[in-house]
Amino acid sequence: MHHLKSSTLIVIACAMLVVSIAAQQPTPQQQGRGGRGRGGEQGAPAGLPATPPAVPGAPAKPYVPLAASTLADHADTYYGELVTVTGAVEQTFSKLAFSIDQDKTKSTGKDVIVIAPTLMEPVTPNAYVTIIGEVVHLDPLEIGKKGAELTKEYKLDVTPEVVAKYQGHPVILAKSVITVAGVDVAKRPPPPPTAEEEALSKIMKQVGPANTALRGALDKSDMAVAKENANVLKQAFVQTEAFWKPKGKPEATKFAEEARKLSEQISTAIATGNWDEAKTHAGTLGQQCAGCHGAFRERMDDGTYRIKTSSR
Repeated sequence: MHHLKSSTLIVIACAMLVVSIAAQQPTPQQQGRGGRGRGGEQGAPAGLPATPPAVPGAPAKPYVPLAASTLADHADTYYGELVTVTGAVEQTFSKLAFSIDQDKTKSTGKDVIVIAPTLMEPVTPNAYVTIIGEVVHLDPLEIGKKGAELTKEYKLDVTPEVVAKYQGHPVILAKSVITVAGVDVAKRPPPPPTAEEEALSKIMKQVGPANTALRGALDKSDMAVAKENANVLKQAFVQTEAFWKPKGKPEATKFAEEARKLSEQISTAIATGNWDEAKTHAGTLGQQCAGCHGAFRERMDDGTYRIKTSSR
């Protein structure tokens, strides 16, 4: 077997570490809409639950590290498995499809087909890449369906001749294609935010800090800080209500309206020194925010958020 260069081994090790960590993380459904991306507001305002409590589920399916030759020789063992495979680029079949082999110095005939629906840059012939994805059969219907789960725009661009020639070869439907430089060339940049999204994001960025400060003030019975931040929340939800109302989205408008009313109720409870009531309303407010965010916000690949397409 051809020995990889030390720099390549380092990249492979890093890629496997990233995959190992990712496999242990909660799924987006378990996470809700938490997290912060570059230039975007948090998935759910800080201090608010990202989603209603989830029922504990099975742990994330682990990724299996394999050599390309192992996968080629024992494909039946790995169909349906999530794998990480490193190999040299052997052939390019289309814009989104290529093959890898274990040895870049010669062709072994044990090609593993890689189809990367979100591939952003062409791969370099004979260069080593680390592929992360699911092993599937070379079945156009299966690949088309699963590829559309990665990106709605995907259409299989491999010719029938290639499909016929490589029947029996395993295919990795790739989520990531990592070069020796450590760059994932299958990671799509998110679309630039629209003016509307910037406006909503600006409002949402007020909510997280204000809610965190409010919760802390309620715990300490700090009337001045609690009043100030309850008012910030009220104004933010007034703006959110005004944002959604002209868009013909009654459900989103209702979420904002209810959040505003809860903010007002919190202010009233604070003014009368009824801290327990204020805390109860604050908890309900968190659920209201999480519900709206889950219904009308969409997480991008880089961790930032946009308005869901169906909500525009």
